[in-house]
Amino acid sequence: MTKNKGTEPKKILGVIGGMGPEATAYFYWLIIKNTKASKDQEHLHVIIDSYPQIPPRTEAILGKGPSPLPYLIESAKRLEKAGAQILVIPCITAHYYYEKLVAKTKLPIVNLLKVTIDEIRRQLPKAKKIGLIGSTGTMKTRLFHQYLERVGYIPLTPLSSEQKEVMKAIFGKAGIKAGLTSGQPKEIIVNIAHQLVSRGADSIIAACTEVPLVLKQEVLSVPLFDPMEIGARSCIEMAGYKVKKTRVDIPL
Repeated sequence: MTKNKGTEPKKILGVIGGMGPEATAYFYWLIIKNTKASKDQEHLHVIIDSYPQIPPRTEAILGKGPSPLPYLIESAKRLEKAGAQILVIPCITAHYYYEKLVAKTKLPIVNLLKVTIDEIRRQLPKAKKIGLIGSTGTMKTRLFHQYLERVGYIPLTPLSSEQKEVMKAIFGKAGIKAGLTSGQPKEIIVNIAHQLVSRGADSIIAACTEVPLVLKQEVLSVPLFDPMEIGARSCIEMAGYKVKKTRVDIPL
């Protein structure tokens, strides 16, 4: 545990990563850019376990593949052994296993869904409908739905045909997970966001960690909430470091 003279002890952040690698890199970039620091020593001590071999979360949830839970537990234990004191999972769909993972580690795990909804309530207390763009696994398990409905929001999701396009944009051979963050994948996600707004969405949640790699606030007429950015800022605070007043997002 890091302790600087005259300050409170700082905590080490452990990142259960690799789902996918670019989303993990984006999350770490957000931590760096949202930390108020004037020198190296004022940044977080972060341990990243980039473990791309964790089985696909959506396939497992839909009963088409092995469970990622044993791999998530393995990663958590590895980070705990390495000295991490707080954990975070920069993968929305993996939060399907959040409660079971919490039961297998003594460390607190930042819940990206919860901190996102808390932020929406703070910024948009009078909002009614919240648009969601994420994986089919996240939609079918109603991961965000339960958090939104619990506090009175109405979730808006893509139509069935649009959801197929979302999956194509994220998981396709020429999709975001394949490293393409421009062209068709970006066009698909932006178009579906506009469709949700046209149906009454008061804001949009980037409900998959790949979505904010192509969807940015400047292309929307309503607020965009990125669980990765919100989660990164929560991690900074929980670890005992200073957060920049002005939010920083990765440029396109």
